[in-house]
Amino acid sequence: MFLMIPAIGFLEAGFVRRSNVINAMMKGMLAFLVFFPIWFFVFPYYYAGVLQGGYYPTGQGVGVPMYIYAFFLGAFGAVTLALIFAGAPERLKFGGWLAFAVFFSAVQWPLVSSWIWGNGFLYNLGRYFGLSGYGVRDFAGGTVVHAYAGLAGAVATWLLGLSMAKRAKANGEDLAPAYKEAAEYRRSELPYAIVGTALLFFGWFGFNGGSTISVSEQTGYAIANTATAGSLAGLVSLLLARRAEGLWSPAATIGGIIGGLVMITPLAGFVEPWAASAVGVLAGFITYYGTKLVERYIPIDDPIGGLPAHGFNGVVGSALVPVLSSPSVGGLAGLIYGGPPLWVAVQWLGMAIALGFVVATTAAAFWILIKLGFRASAEEELVGLDAVDHGVVRP
Repeated sequence: MFLMIPAIGFLEAGFVRRSNVINAMMKGMLAFLVFFPIWFFVFPYYYAGVLQGGYYPTGQGVGVPMYIYAFFLGAFGAVTLALIFAGAPERLKFGGWLAFAVFFSAVQWPLVSSWIWGNGFLYNLGRYFGLSGYGVRDFAGGTVVHAYAGLAGAVATWLLGLSMAKRAKANGEDLAPAYKEAAEYRRSELPYAIVGTALLFFGWFGFNGGSTISVSEQTGYAIANTATAGSLAGLVSLLLARRAEGLWSPAATIGGIIGGLVMITPLAGFVEPWAASAVGVLAGFITYYGTKLVERYIPIDDPIGGLPAHGFNGVVGSALVPVLSSPSVGGLAGLIYGGPPLWVAVQWLGMAIALGFVVATTAAAFWILIKLGFRASAEEELVGLDAVDHGVVRP
């Protein structure tokens, strides 16, 4: 799982201008440099509700030592932070990301994650509606990681505004700097994105399979479902691009793989393989057409595709948990297995509370960062953050 954190930097580096590749990779490292030192300090306070005598109890009657469990969960947090970094590339200076990372690591993510994974009020939300034993269920991070990062990144990108090329195009201008930036995009380092995606796929088996904490039959379902959904979504997105554009598009394939892995994440240890196949096909369609929707109708500059791949698929996957959950896999019956319809409402309400908090606090944080001058100027954006922040100029 730890490799997923720098892999996200590789993924971003493959889609940004060449003058921002080093910045993308540095942000991938910044995620764990800031998150882990803070996380090990705050973890016992936020997660006291699931710890017993310094251990996290497992279903096999054995305990995982507190700091080993903290490291495992901390990888989820650092991945979330890296995804937010990648979702708003090229326009915020490195010092601004450092400041946001401190807030994220100390307050925002520990709070939201503990509401669901720390036996918090969202995990037990059903009891407030007479549905004891039910609440927000998120197997490995559909809401806590991916919808969180996708929406937070979209908010940050929206507040930071369009890049120079996108602004010029929107205003009907023909500026030399905008042309230079557009040309830079055509020279982007796509091999980095392919390598980053492969590393992410590999890490996802620890992400989802490891979320059972101890090895069990449920672990096998989680791993098989992850492989199936990620592969099918990538294939579907590839075929859709071939049909619509006449190309075997690497970008569409990458987006589809990520989208399928995202959508299955909250469901991986709750559903049967047939459901994982359906999720993979659905995610391929949502990612491909969701990307086109964002490009055409939503006024954000999102070259990584964070909103459709992580935001849309994270929300849909999490929303399907109370519908598709199989009692023979995860112990809870979803709607199609005769489960309580009220669970659907409880799940969706809890998601709205968690993600509403994420959107509001992220918007406040980035409004402050922009006011403090961390938004790159037009000149800095043109030169690229590799030179501005890191003193690196690549030929």
